[in-house]
Amino acid sequence: MCGRFKEWLISFVLVAISLGSGITCAQEIPDPALIFEPPDETSLFGREVPDIGLRYADGSSGHLSDQWAERPVFVTLVFSRCAGICSPYLGLLKSTVEQVGSSGDRYQMVVISFDMRDRPEDLIALAKYHNLENDTGWTFAAPASQQELTALCESLDFDFRWDEQRQQYNHPAVTVALRAGKFARISVGEEISPGRFKEMLSDARGEFVPIYPAPGQAAALFRCFDYDPERGFTPNWGMLLLIAPGLSALALAGGMFFAARVATPRPVKSTRSE
Repeated sequence: MCGRFKEWLISFVLVAISLGSGITCAQEIPDPALIFEPPDETSLFGREVPDIGLRYADGSSGHLSDQWAERPVFVTLVFSRCAGICSPYLGLLKSTVEQVGSSGDRYQMVVISFDMRDRPEDLIALAKYHNLENDTGWTFAAPASQQELTALCESLDFDFRWDEQRQQYNHPAVTVALRAGKFARISVGEEISPGRFKEMLSDARGEFVPIYPAPGQAAALFRCFDYDPERGFTPNWGMLLLIAPGLSALALAGGMFFAARVATPRPVKSTRSE
């Protein structure tokens, strides 16, 4: 009797564990309504960004064009109440900017909240947390209205979803480089390396960006295309390197064929009459 009771007890425990595991797994399945698609850089090239109104952390107001009027801007979308990726991402981004240098001179960092609950005091608190409140290379702001926020997010394909259970927004970590109000480059992910940031900056400034590494150097000297937000893609003279071998082969073959024809003796016509 005791043995049967023990077997029954073990079976009961195993079933309970199995049911508990099933419940846990069911809870871990993400809600499809909260799954977002990160922005795709190829579909954003050259897209114009609306000149939205902004409420700055110091209580003043202005427009996004005030930021891009003199230099390229890097727009980062966060919100102050975020308990997830926002603050760690800003910390990593700050570290990258410090390594690259020249913020406020060659480019401007613009942190925009996509939570309309954020007030100037919330934004200044976020800036202070990262010791950026007095850094002229960084600007913290929020859109002036819900309509302008929607227009900005739609122009950048920035998707975010409210999670009622966590009372948080689900969203990707993105930083977008803009040049004169047009999209230039985007970084999607938890961190931007200094090398990646420099490439984005060069594109935003319309400068040359090598894309193939060369032995013993940081990057190669040639690439096939240049990208400019005003003109789009244009061929780079480095493309000649791709077709140069083919052209050389054709030229060599043509030269050899011509030389062979010249070297081949022509038959002498007989002048003797039969």
